Amino acid sequence: MNRLLPVTLSVLLLAACSPAVKTPGVEVKGSTAREMGPDTSDVATLASENSDFSFDFLRTVDAQAPGNEVVSPWSLQVVMAQVYDGAAGDAKTAIASTFGWDLADDALNAAFDASDLDVTGHDDASADPPVVVTTTNQIFVANGYDLGADWLNTLSGWYGTGVQQMDFVGDPAGTADDINAWIADRTGDHIKDLVTSDVISNSKMLLANALYFNAAWELPFDASNTKDAPFTLADGSVVNVPTMNGSVVVDGYQADGFFVADMPYSDPGLTMTIVLPDAGQFDAVLAGLNDATLSAAIAAEYPCSECSVALPKFEVSSKPDVTGALTTLGMGAAFWGDYSPINPELTLAQVEQEGFVSVSENGTEAAAATVAEFTDGAIEEPPFGPIVVDRPFLWLVREPTSGAVLFAGVVRDPR
Repeated sequence: MNRLLPVTLSVLLLAACSPAVKTPGVEVKGSTAREMGPDTSDVATLASENSDFSFDFLRTVDAQAPGNEVVSPWSLQVVMAQVYDGAAGDAKTAIASTFGWDLADDALNAAFDASDLDVTGHDDASADPPVVVTTTNQIFVANGYDLGADWLNTLSGWYGTGVQQMDFVGDPAGTADDINAWIADRTGDHIKDLVTSDVISNSKMLLANALYFNAAWELPFDASNTKDAPFTLADGSVVNVPTMNGSVVVDGYQADGFFVADMPYSDPGLTMTIVLPDAGQFDAVLAGLNDATLSAAIAAEYPCSECSVALPKFEVSSKPDVTGALTTLGMGAAFWGDYSPINPELTLAQVEQEGFVSVSENGTEAAAATVAEFTDGAIEEPPFGPIVVDRPFLWLVREPTSGAVLFAGVVRDPR
């Protein structure tokens, strides 16, 4: 079985399968053409680093709100690699440390470029059935903001990233609609409302990645064999869920604490990896899973040409708190940090992602979009959240120029 790159490919990759929507705004072209033959010597190193981060990220997102989640580590990593290229000082150090990148600068970019070309090399509209694996990077920037030429050339050369100038100030709602239409067109129409008018009003630049994946199983399940079957929840209760049944090609292995199985798609270079913890071991497996553990189990897999498989159908959409997760993982210094190589007035405010996955008898469809939102540096600290006065408080009436406190009081019970 091919080594995972960088984690489960079916969960990571994704961008346009419908007729292309014109990229909104006024195009600004970089002077560097995309490098189509990058050095591949560091691809394995990047794959291992990205795989470890993927599990850390998934664990952190799951801890925020345990439930069904779909995330795209790859989409996030591609966006943040480009943000890293425009960071300086503590911000750049924090990004590299959080994502576990020992590679730096052009070595990191070349490895991402080579990996991206490997991934999108599976995109084949002429195949029967067609295989879609596409990804698009784009910068949307407010009119009047100049971006660093070296940074733009780095992004266009390694990631094929374009730039569109748009009216963030005069038409935030229309700008949000245009960007959302661009994302929807490149995610199979599954990610439609990632960007709001409030985001546009509070931002000066968005760095976006839109991704799309759609592939059929090598041996599809027969829909007539899909039946309700029991599924044991984490608390021990049992529910019935629609479950696909069939004899399919599988590579599998019983590892310590979990069973791993790889189910191939019609393109033999693509696979869905299922990690099934032993009964009562879900939390332990999730806590301990890393690239080395999973890679060792996959390397030990052996084939079963007609295995009986029962797999629940599922469809999940989610929009995790990516900024909170990245902060928990150690990237706090990158928010509101130094991004002078991009523009001395801009700083990273937050990162958002929305994902979708559907697994059915025919195969897997998955989509994700990630947006890094930059604002001007006038605000030195991140904005606080909702203010809920729901406990005893003090109050003051002040005259700020003189500093005089005209009235003051305590409210313990406002009834």
